[in-house]
Amino acid sequence: MKIAIIADIHANKPAFDAVIEDIEKNKCAHICVLGDLVGYYHWPKYIVEQLMNNPKFTVIRGNHEDLLKSSILDSSFKSECYKKYGSGLNICMESLSNEQLLWLESLPKSAEVCIDDIRIGLFHGSERETDEYIYPDSPNSRIKDIQVKKFDFIFFGHTHYPVIFTKNNTLIANPGSVGQPRDVGSLSSYIILNTRNNSLSFKRVPFNSETVRAKVLEHDPHYDYLVEILKRNNPYV
Repeated sequence: MKIAIIADIHANKPAFDAVIEDIEKNKCAHICVLGDLVGYYHWPKYIVEQLMNNPKFTVIRGNHEDLLKSSILDSSFKSECYKKYGSGLNICMESLSNEQLLWLESLPKSAEVCIDDIRIGLFHGSERETDEYIYPDSPNSRIKDIQVKKFDFIFFGHTHYPVIFTKNNTLIANPGSVGQPRDVGSLSSYIILNTRNNSLSFKRVPFNSETVRAKVLEHDPHYDYLVEILKRNNPYV
């Protein structure tokens, strides 16, 4: 069986659609989503509608789901998030139904999945904290300290950078980001795990960033980062 591992969609519909099309071409039977469905970009309702109550997906929450919950409860915190991240969370509050907001809030912070006797741990930031960054250049001492428990594979998101580590007999990998890749702009990344031979394949998928930029200019013209990150290390954008 092929399992797709995706993370950090960040309400980016063009990127999500491109990745899902590629996943379907690769005939993946299941998709694991490592959180940060929302935040930054401007199609949260569409993303939630695709994932909610769909048995093909195993979904956990990320730090932006936590930020959304805190923003709903605290208007001052909401204002701080707007300054730091743009209008993405505000659009969530305006467009998502109560049922959809409750679904996001109810997502687990981690999950354990067993498919074809392969034991998989799903986390957003790390096995310790939703908001911890395990970057490609993280110290080896931190990698050695990761609690692998009984897992054959552990997957983290959050950094938006694809990477793979090993500890004992466990492979530890980050698929990179669907919605806001930070190593190469406008080039989504994800992983396919093949349970027939325990292999990991890193996949890259271009998406239509012109559509994304148009939405940014509509909702967040003051927030240059949301556009500039789409161009990073990519001369074709």
